[in-house]
Amino acid sequence: MKCQRTFFLISLFIFFVFIDQLTKYIIRSFGGFYICNSGIAFGLKIAPLFFYSLWAIIIATIIITFLTNNCSLKSYSSIFILAGAFSNIFDRLRYGCVIDFINLKFWPIFNLADIFICLGVSLLIVRFSTTDHLLSKKGR
Repeated sequence: MKCQRTFFLISLFIFFVFIDQLTKYIIRSFGGFYICNSGIAFGLKIAPLFFYSLWAIIIATIIITFLTNNCSLKSYSSIFILAGAFSNIFDRLRYGCVIDFINLKFWPIFNLADIFICLGVSLLIVRFSTTDHLLSKKGR
């Protein structure tokens, strides 16, 4: 692997999955508010075969991107997305649903894994928009 910080990135992945699973365990075990979301984002329903096929493709793409990357912002984005996706899929396989417990009242209920996925996607958007911006300045 090109990345010299591989151990750190893998540790970060494990930490994010652990924190998400720990918060879900605490909420379920000690009487906190949570829902069992059997759908995808925002509770939307899709066929399980389509769902798992789509996630397998997305996760494989992210892993390949991570492995071929040189510790750039894309690597950190991949870690956030993979950790969130893995933790939510773990819930789905273990409980048949994803445990969501953060309720802001004005937004659909979500969990830390969802935050990790959104953060990873946001980092990718920033990275690609910054790259496009820099490339357009060089072309002038």
